[in-house]
Amino acid sequence: MILKNVKIYTNGEFRKAILLIQNEIIDSIFFEPSSNILNTFRDKNNDGIEIDCGQRLILPGIIDIHSHLRDMGQIEKETFRTGTKAAAFSGITTAFNMPNTIPPATTSDRVKAWMNKAKNNIYIDIGFIAGVPEGINEEEIKRIIELGVIGFKIYPLKPLTDNDWTNQSNIQKLIKLSSKLQFPIFIHPDWPSSNTYKEKLRDINIQKGNLLKIHNKFHPNKHEAKFIRFILDNCYEVVKKFKLPPEKYPIIHFCHISCKESIKELNNFYVYYNSYASIITYEVTPHHMLLNYNINLENPAYGKVLPPLRRKSHSKFLFNQLKKGDIKFIGTDHAPHTIEEKSYPFFEAPSGFPGFETYLLLLLDKVFRNRLQLRNFVRAAIENPAKRFNLKRKGFIKKNYFADLIIVEKTKDHPIDSQEFRSKAKYTPFENSDFSNRLTSAKIWKVFLKGKEINVKNSHPTGRIIRM
Repeated sequence: MILKNVKIYTNGEFRKAILLIQNEIIDSIFFEPSSNILNTFRDKNNDGIEIDCGQRLILPGIIDIHSHLRDMGQIEKETFRTGTKAAAFSGITTAFNMPNTIPPATTSDRVKAWMNKAKNNIYIDIGFIAGVPEGINEEEIKRIIELGVIGFKIYPLKPLTDNDWTNQSNIQKLIKLSSKLQFPIFIHPDWPSSNTYKEKLRDINIQKGNLLKIHNKFHPNKHEAKFIRFILDNCYEVVKKFKLPPEKYPIIHFCHISCKESIKELNNFYVYYNSYASIITYEVTPHHMLLNYNINLENPAYGKVLPPLRRKSHSKFLFNQLKKGDIKFIGTDHAPHTIEEKSYPFFEAPSGFPGFETYLLLLLDKVFRNRLQLRNFVRAAIENPAKRFNLKRKGFIKKNYFADLIIVEKTKDHPIDSQEFRSKAKYTPFENSDFSNRLTSAKIWKVFLKGKEINVKNSHPTGRIIRM
């Protein structure tokens, strides 16, 4: 296949080029091409397909390192087919899937069944993140690793097993295993509140109160920062106590950081323990950079998420960090629920909302409006995830790399319409609210996974399970 008359993202800028894709791989790239080069490419083009891209822009496929594809015991919320088709139409060609399934993916048998369910049902490439087995059992962890998982996830608020993640000995045991076996630990940072505290908050004049603001009080900034500090202290203690060499440092990744206090804790760690900085990474979601708890939604539960939407000063701060290039990773935390569940009374409704189908449209719009450097977006959304998690031949438009590509263009402003979502969760807090930038000027034209166009109506699932 030949892609001609196109501008390719390379080294922070777009350049006119022509691509030849053969057998899933980028075979050749030629910049500022001539008619002679085009004829040479045609001679080599095995399938005879030639697409005129009309001066549109090509980016590498998005790598989303945080999503919940549900399925298993939650098919009413999402399935592998609906979730990955939503991703495919959103420019996401690779995603990591989280383990809070029903039943939770905390044993090798469950993880194997989870992966088997995905086979022949995924439109994009999927990496699986497991839960930690009961008792932090090393032998079971090894069996799960042999299945090829990306890493392991912990939830201190609602652990997937009876493991208490506020217990120092449990955390240090897991950190030591991360060092020994070299697997990443993905962490949802939030120190649990007591039920008494939550009940006290419920007594606030809820009928007249801002429900999203009250939800934020249930899970305050200081609890997120406290759990991060707890992990960092224990990580440093393990490294120091066992005199671990750099190649044996544990691998820690914090999910969906949402506030200034957390960034401060992480930056302090980087400054004071610079030699260990490479072992600690974190991601930020689009919604925590673009929304705050004062948005006015027809249904406030559509904006209910964990971590909560914070005060506007936090979202502004996080977006400015991305603008400066200080946010190294973005994850959507795509977390679909049914409309029925989101229609429950606010405090009974589940947290989370779909994130795939707003992600690129919103952040690429910021690029097109000159509010965000393209280079900083591409690094956080694509290049850094590929490098950090060793996704071979992904994340860049280079010869011999997989042809995971997005072709995009700038168009007239248009609204995001959740009724057009491929996800089962057809709602979003970025629609029907006072969100000031709910219009986007970005349009996704074509999406390719290993050279096959996947954002077309009659496409078939050709995604693969990523095994580490």
